[in-house]
Amino acid sequence: MSGGPAQRLDRRTVLRATVTPLASILGSGLLIIVPVLEGVLGRWSVLGALGVVAVAWLVGIAVRHGVRAIEPRAADGSLDQTTLRLEKLADAVIVVAYVISVALYLRIMAQYVVQLTAGGSDGLVERIIACGAIVLIVTIGVTRGFSGLDVLDRISLGVVLALTVVLGATLAARGGVDLAGGDLRLPPVPEEGLWHTLLVLGGIVITVQGFETVRYLADDYDGPTRIRASQVAQVLAAVIYVGFVVVATPFMGLGSGDGADATLIDITQRAAPLLVLPLVVSAVLSQFSAATADTASADGNLRGLASWMKGPRPFLVSGAAALALAATVPTFTIVAVASRAFALYYALICVTALRTCEGWWRKAGFGLLALLMLAIAALAEPAG
Repeated sequence: MSGGPAQRLDRRTVLRATVTPLASILGSGLLIIVPVLEGVLGRWSVLGALGVVAVAWLVGIAVRHGVRAIEPRAADGSLDQTTLRLEKLADAVIVVAYVISVALYLRIMAQYVVQLTAGGSDGLVERIIACGAIVLIVTIGVTRGFSGLDVLDRISLGVVLALTVVLGATLAARGGVDLAGGDLRLPPVPEEGLWHTLLVLGGIVITVQGFETVRYLADDYDGPTRIRASQVAQVLAAVIYVGFVVVATPFMGLGSGDGADATLIDITQRAAPLLVLPLVVSAVLSQFSAATADTASADGNLRGLASWMKGPRPFLVSGAAALALAATVPTFTIVAVASRAFALYYALICVTALRTCEGWWRKAGFGLLALLMLAIAALAEPAG
């Protein structure tokens, strides 16, 4: 009986640690994965979703290997210099990727806000909203630290999960009625070609980004907690992604008079018009939550990269860079660079895992994953 409270405390700690990676993963791709898969796979979109989350899980194994095996060796000085340099290079690459992703998430958030309030797009207003959100996140980070950002994440993620369940359940119910009445239809498979489809699937690696954020929360959670949090976040995100693609597929506009969908709003408008406003609210909060999660991770990473990164400096440095991107660079360009930056980071993580693991089959697996991520960084067509 004496172990009960400790076990409950451990579970609560794991759940708290899960907030950052889960918020980052859902914010990365829940809004775009359905229309992107629709454009290349049509009725077989669920296969694309399963493939993407499966590859993400394999890369997650490499990330968790880093927490379990590489971190202790780096701390006690037993890690070889080449691997240590690769780890530092990976840390530098992921800081750049996080800064880019923060700018991307908040630009997407701003687009949804403008679309809801103005019924169209306004580049200047979108940039102003995105920059204002960055200033807010950085201000909270500077004044409240990780605990302040974590509160924001928990609130936003809770609302996003609730709204996602409502929308998913509504689509499932509507699909069930259509199936029972013999009216359920599935979209055709686009004639895109296998090579193009694989390039696009590689390009949406950014839609599952986020599980690696646990590597940079060492000041707040121990290794076993972060490993479990990463696993929980990936499983929950996989269930949500795959399930959402399944229930949304019958309502894709591809092959109908509406044509291929550009955003999730198109599908929602067709299937459940009353949920368009909740969807936009969910979109805004998911992007804000993901930006908050990646800001916190960039802060933790920068503190480990340089000794002078203390106090508010990491937040100010990453915030200034994100502001510059959000104010000047087109959204599609940000997407392209972010996808490649994350793929390159994952390749480096797989190489360090290869160098520090035991067993030829594990080394072969991490080596193949590293090659796959390098190929994605070089060849993939980013999800636009």
